[in-house]
Amino acid sequence: MDLSISFEDEEYLPLTDTELINAVCEALEWECNRCGGVGPGSIPEEFSLRTKGSISIAAYVERLYEYLDCSDSVFVTALIYLRRIQRLNGDNRLTHMNVQKLFATATLIALKFHDDEHYANDYMAQIFGMAGLEEINRLEVSMLSLLGFRMSVSTEEFLREKALMMNDLVSSPAVFSTAVSQSFAVRV
Repeated sequence: MDLSISFEDEEYLPLTDTELINAVCEALEWECNRCGGVGPGSIPEEFSLRTKGSISIAAYVERLYEYLDCSDSVFVTALIYLRRIQRLNGDNRLTHMNVQKLFATATLIALKFHDDEHYANDYMAQIFGMAGLEEINRLEVSMLSLLGFRMSVSTEEFLREKALMMNDLVSSPAVFSTAVSQSFAVRV
């Protein structure tokens, strides 16, 4: 039997806004730095920027948090989606060239899957700093394909990710890789 997550999870393992943003940024920064100057691997080229983004990962995550008006669970779930993509193929990796589009697209999918209300894709494209509706729609379909259209997150997987964030484990070099290598019970 699959247990659903209550995505009003603030009562479970609460994080302040600042703690959540910092934990997400640490996880994304660490993974980008771990890959160094290595190219995007098997991540589709459409997720890569031509040059490194002019906005830092921290400023980008803060922007999304400020303008999306979504539950905190969306950001936790977006990180889970990125880990899944890495688990599916070890050659999938986050870099400073693809992290913004990958995280934005994962956030978009998590938001649509979990929150009852969300903005239209054309407005979301503006928030994400994308070219427009065509680009965001293309990236959404591409990421759904990378995820194998598996957006459900088990309670165990969600709480494990949130616990990692709460315990500041994301600052440890082994955390992202450890979480990626662990097999989670994902039920669809």
